[in-house]
This record gives sequence, C-alpha cells and structure tokens, in this order.
Amino acid sequence: LFAVAPANALVVDLNTEHDGRSVFHITSFGYEADGVFQLDLSNFVLLVPSAHQNEYHETMTKDKLVFVLQHAQSGGVRVEEGSGEGCFHQTDKNLGPNDQVISLPFPVIADKKPLKKTLKISEPGSYHLYFSNCLPGTKIGFKLELTQYNVIAGEKVYLSAGKAVLPTLYGLLCVAFLGTFIAWCIYLCREHKHVVSIHLLMGVVALFKSLTLFSEAFEYHWLKTSGRPHGWNIAFYIFSFLKGMLLFTVIVLIGTGWSYLKPYLTERDKQVMLVVIVVQVMVNVAMVMLDETAPGAIGWLTWRDLLHLLDMLCCCAILLPIVWSIRHLSAASGRDGKAQRDAGRLKQFRKFYMLVVSYIYITRVVVFLLDATLPFEFTWLANVFSECTSLVFYLITGFLFRPRGRNPYLKLDTEEDDDPELNAEPIPMQGSS
Repeated sequence: LFAVAPANALVVDLNTEHDGRSVFHITSFGYEADGVFQLDLSNFVLLVPSAHQNEYHETMTKDKLVFVLQHAQSGGVRVEEGSGEGCFHQTDKNLGPNDQVISLPFPVIADKKPLKKTLKISEPGSYHLYFSNCLPGTKIGFKLELTQYNVIAGEKVYLSAGKAVLPTLYGLLCVAFLGTFIAWCIYLCREHKHVVSIHLLMGVVALFKSLTLFSEAFEYHWLKTSGRPHGWNIAFYIFSFLKGMLLFTVIVLIGTGWSYLKPYLTERDKQVMLVVIVVQVMVNVAMVMLDETAPGAIGWLTWRDLLHLLDMLCCCAILLPIVWSIRHLSAASGRDGKAQRDAGRLKQFRKFYMLVVSYIYITRVVVFLLDATLPFEFTWLANVFSECTSLVFYLITGFLFRPRGRNPYLKLDTEEDDDPELNAEPIPMQGSS
C-alpha cells in the first residue's frame, strides 16, 4: 500500500505501510558542492511478530533501521530493492568514504517522534538514498518528505546537477520540431496535388511532438525553480499520450502502404492497428503510474518492468507491416513490366525498416545505457540524444515518403496490380465511407 506525490518533483513525499523489504531505493539526485539534502521523517511504525514484541528494545534496534545516502560518480543504482537475509548497510562493499548513514533513534521507533536531518554535501556526485531494515521478520511504515537542491549563484536549483540545463534544451528542441512542422505544412501546400492522408497524419505527429516538448520544458522549469511541476506534468501526459498513439499509428500505416500504395486496410492490417493502439494505451497508463510514484514505493519496479515489456511489444508490432510489405514486394519484383517499379518500392521499404530498427535501438537501448553510465553532470546528454534521434527519424521519414510528382513507387496505382496483397478485398478504415 502506498500513496506518493509526483516522483518527478524534487520535493518527494513518500508514504509507505506494511513494508517488509530489507532494503529499497527511494530516490537519486546529482549534487554539486554545497548541495543540500533535507529529510523530514514522521509517523514511523515498526511492526513486529506478536511472539517477539518484547525482544525489540533499544539495544536490539540500535543501528538496525537506517537511511543510507550513497555516493556514486554515475547515475547507476546499485540495489533496487531486496528482501534477503543480508544487511545492506552493514556490508562493507555497499558503503564508501563519502556515504552518509542516518540511524533512527529509539524514540523515533518507539514513540513515533519526528526526525529531521539536514546534510550539506561536500563531495559532488550522484547520490542514491536507500532505506535499510536489518530486523528480519519486521515491517515498517513511515511518512517521508525529502527536499534536495543545489545552490548556484545564490539561487536554489531543485533539478539534479545533470538535468539543470534541460528546460532550455527542451525549449530549443520544441522550436526545432515546430519549425519542422511548419516546413512540412509549407511543402504540403506546394505539392497539394500529390498529398494523401498519410502526409497529413505525419504533420500532426510533428505538431504533437512539439507540444509535448513545450509542456516538458515548462514542467522542468518549475521543477528547477520550485521542486514541483505545478500541473505541467498533466499537460505533458496528455500530449505525450496523443503523440505516442499517433507516431506508432503512422509508422504502421506507412508500413502497410495505406493511402499511397493502397486506399484501404486489409483485415490483417486492422488487427495490427488494434494491437498497437491497445498496447500504446497500456504503455501510457504504465508511464503515468511510473512517473507519479517514487522508486521507493511498493510496486514501482513492477510498473517499470511492465512499461518496458509493453513498449518492446509495441516496437515489435510496428515492424510487422514493414516486413510483410518487403516480403510481398520481393515476391513481386520479378514480374513482367513491374520490375523497376517494385524494385524502387522494395528499396524504399528496406530503408524505412532499417530506419525504424535504428530508432528503436537508439531510443530504447543506447539512451538507457548513456543515462546509467554518464558522469552525473552530463546525464542531460541522454535526454538530448534521444530527442535529436527522434528529430532525425522524423526528418528522414518525411524525406523518404514526401509527396512529389513522377514518383515511380510512392503513388496509388491506376492500373490493375497483380500483387495479391494489393488486390485483396478492400476493407475501409473505421469511420471511412
């Protein structure tokens, strides 16, 4: 059971109850020299087996219930959570010279007295906060408020040292995507005779991407200045949801050849579309749950793993139509009178397949590795690298499938096509006439 304020706020409120984990990670933050860590603990409860209540006296509990502020040079978390027999903070390999251990005094444990602790960080780096319970068979509960910030030029900066530049960078990226959207609209107006429905949807994706970055820039601005998003996280969730739905839908439609190779979706295409839409809804629900709970909350790891699983399922689903189109075009490439046209289409779809695979690999694997291995002050590079990869993906996709005259392979056929896939019984899209 848990109730947590938004985890992307740097003022973190965590309420946990009946928690039997021996150790769990609560949050991470990148500190500059003279950064400030403030801990405010209240309503601490220690639940012990009824047969052993008299055993947990002051001597028994001394240094057994602690918070550990662990120093590291990169953003990687050493332990997510555990329920084993070993004691996390009493193992030498888990503690370093710059780590801080905050033990809970007995009055806090026995009488629910509040505990307030303020630390000034002397050694810059990435710090991970853990709670460690070395009383086997017990469960704990508490209310915790954490305030973490750096002091730069006399101003409190609530964003982690490696993220403080993100408001400005997201603003610049928003302008870049908005410029891409405007340029795309101008090009569609110039080539309006060759514009089909998929080109309009591609423009809408670019628009919602810029709106997502706009809301994210303001969210990070308020996180930087006050530690809380002031409602901009809600706008980000809405625009991110719409952008994600549209992006994966457009990739599937391009892969099926809808509107520029055939004016309809087959039954198989519609099934893939349905899977992508359903999985994207689940991905966005998992994303919201993940962002709105702190890593220390019970169930956070489950939501994180679910998000990764659903995201990879969606990535696999969007590749299927492209693979099917490549197979059909490969089989049809040797037919009389159509070899040149089919060879052009095949080349285009193979390029698009490699582009999508590269996009998935970079944004799902490379960015994760960068975030985990970069020095704490350069973790912003992972965010920017991910967004720049998206921008390049949008630009190349737009270039490959732009509307233009005399295109031998990106146009609706006016002649009868022998390809059985393109001659399948037309099944209009939902809501079309």
